[in-house]
Amino acid sequence: MKLSKRDESSTYREVLSNLPEVILQVDSGGQVTEVSRPDTSVFSRIPEPGQSLADLFDGETLELVKHLVETAGNDGAADGEVEIGSGLYKVVAIQLRTTPRVLLYFQDFTVRRRAEHAVMEIVRDKSSFLEAVSHQLRAPLTAVVAYADMLSRPDTELDDATRAAMVEHMTDRAWDLAGIVEDLLAIARTEIGDMRVVSLPVNLTANASQVIESIGDRGAKVMITGDKGITGVGDPARFRQIVRNLLSNALLHGAEPVSVEVSADGKRAVLAVRDRGPGVPTWMEDGLFSRFVARGEPGSPERMGMGLLVATELANLMGGQLTYSREHGMTVFRVWMPLHQG
Repeated sequence: MKLSKRDESSTYREVLSNLPEVILQVDSGGQVTEVSRPDTSVFSRIPEPGQSLADLFDGETLELVKHLVETAGNDGAADGEVEIGSGLYKVVAIQLRTTPRVLLYFQDFTVRRRAEHAVMEIVRDKSSFLEAVSHQLRAPLTAVVAYADMLSRPDTELDDATRAAMVEHMTDRAWDLAGIVEDLLAIARTEIGDMRVVSLPVNLTANASQVIESIGDRGAKVMITGDKGITGVGDPARFRQIVRNLLSNALLHGAEPVSVEVSADGKRAVLAVRDRGPGVPTWMEDGLFSRFVARGEPGSPERMGMGLLVATELANLMGGQLTYSREHGMTVFRVWMPLHQG
């Protein structure tokens, strides 16, 4: 069955109205002859046949459209990009062969451009992450390699006390490396949704004491106070990982004295790590527990690294929380967890 011209025109308009692009047809004088979706935000006014481009567009958009129509008339096709309101559009102009008219296609690139920006942010984050990991690995690894090399040389004149000090220092740095690897594994498992925690009674003082003892001479500088009987609910191994990160941060970036205080607040057990350091600059506070917080001035390549991110994610997984504050000239990080009711 052959459609009448009226039916063909109706079908044509229905097809146009369902296309995702906004299609505008103008004649050689720049007047509108057809439009697919007149109610779209592409136009500053609702278009009608016979209107000029100046009736439909303003400012930069009008200048671009007029340029594309003129170029397409000479070269057959042209395209460009323009921001209209909060959207980004690619505009394609095509000169029709069978009639002296130009078709203008407005393609909404807003979502695509946002997706491109999101991908670029991910790439930048991954690069920053590798930079942070490299920075954190470099210092302890360099120390381990240097001391191992010196101790392995038979012609090196070192007395027993010096050798013992080197071995102890090398052991401390090796524990730092082990901690960084443990943090990397925690981040990887968290990102793929494979991180698991258990819910067991956790004596805060006993577990914190284990961490302090494991960090050697540095741990001897740390005082632990508070109620030794306070017990929280969580994963003992993950709790110790949190404490290790908080102590490492205080000993590396803070200043003595460094202390650990155990207490209870309502239905929560609390462990606070305090130091006399200068604290976190104001501009860093909002992103303090994110992965890539700069350690120096804004734009500095140095990073605080993974420690606080790992600590806060583990605390959250155990139904707890990690917080930062400045109190009486002290830097205070607190890990909160459910109080064991037993």
